[in-house]
Amino acid sequence: MIIPRKASIRVYAIVFLLTISSYFSFNSFSQNISIRGGATTLLYDNRYYPELWGDKSPRIPSVSVKLGWEDFSGASAAICNRPEYGIGFDFDPIGTVQAANGPGLGNIYSLFGYFDRPLIRTPKFSFEYSSGFGIGCVFNNLYDPYTNPYNVMISIPVNAHIEVGFQSKFMITDRYFAGLGIYLKHNSNGAVNWVNRGYNGIEAAMTIGMKDFRQKTPRTYTKVSDKRHFDVDFKPSFIYNVQLTTGVMSLESVFYTTLEQKGVGENLRKMKYGLHGDVLYKYRRNQATGIGLDLFFTPFCDIIAEYDGRGNTSYDPVSVGISIVQEMRYRDLSALIGLGRYIYDNDGLAPNKILYQMVNIRYHFPELFNTYAGIVLKAHKFMAAESIQICIGKSF
Repeated sequence: MIIPRKASIRVYAIVFLLTISSYFSFNSFSQNISIRGGATTLLYDNRYYPELWGDKSPRIPSVSVKLGWEDFSGASAAICNRPEYGIGFDFDPIGTVQAANGPGLGNIYSLFGYFDRPLIRTPKFSFEYSSGFGIGCVFNNLYDPYTNPYNVMISIPVNAHIEVGFQSKFMITDRYFAGLGIYLKHNSNGAVNWVNRGYNGIEAAMTIGMKDFRQKTPRTYTKVSDKRHFDVDFKPSFIYNVQLTTGVMSLESVFYTTLEQKGVGENLRKMKYGLHGDVLYKYRRNQATGIGLDLFFTPFCDIIAEYDGRGNTSYDPVSVGISIVQEMRYRDLSALIGLGRYIYDNDGLAPNKILYQMVNIRYHFPELFNTYAGIVLKAHKFMAAESIQICIGKSF
């Protein structure tokens, strides 16, 4: 019997998930499942309001499903209050909202990895931050210069999905829990394709879930009165990181100039680079704070000057910034959040840039010369990303 290609893909996906589930079902992990439901309100953005959505921000129902593994192993897990990480699926039915002009935007389906880290935890209660990163897919009502010109939010089917938030959980029984949370959700393509104003929403939601659903008796959290005994061999120290970044971005000035001239925008894609160094003081095994020096290279700034219409005859390819950096680490995975200010910037990508934000997800290889690789997201004004880049680096 010949199995259709789509059916075989589903079979492989199910086998993969079952394999992953079996791998993490050892005694050191509690396998949990939860459903989150609530309402998401789009953030007002005068770049496309009121033309797309009118004078009021749309509010839609939203739902997420998470399959996670709560870590009961070792010192790293105890220091982080037994965090949970796994995979999630999110559904935002924005396609049900009637647009002020045109067909609007299609529904967003997101698949992402997440990490929930309790900040406060007792046997019956936890307050934690939640973060997720993955892909968000839109299959209809994308931007089109002729049939859907007012949807300047999403222009390609596959985009980056990012969500961050805070949530509380209450144990109803030893196995079942409920919770409340608030989350900021974002979808955009990282300036790989224009248009790209991005989808930004804030969600208030309730969660219900089940712990250790594969076990007859669920594991329970035991409060550690003094976690310092897990860190008897830890000494505060300085960490030095150097990394290179690169990524593809489409030139906004070229797109909008050709859109005005020809009625159809041209996506001219070029490579952008970065060189970054930071000095961090590691005051706990899983946390460090410091400063960074950021160099951004825009080798195509002469093309920007040709198309942006601002009257500049030349821009400079090198921008320099300094940033405050906070690192949070769990095993060999780390997340760095940087808030930076330009010392010098004249690359022409956007006028009057002063502040920038960077999120860096790194996976470390301690036995490979202490190197790491990861993804860097850079944005301005906490809005759609300027670029999404890959990075490689080394720690000293």
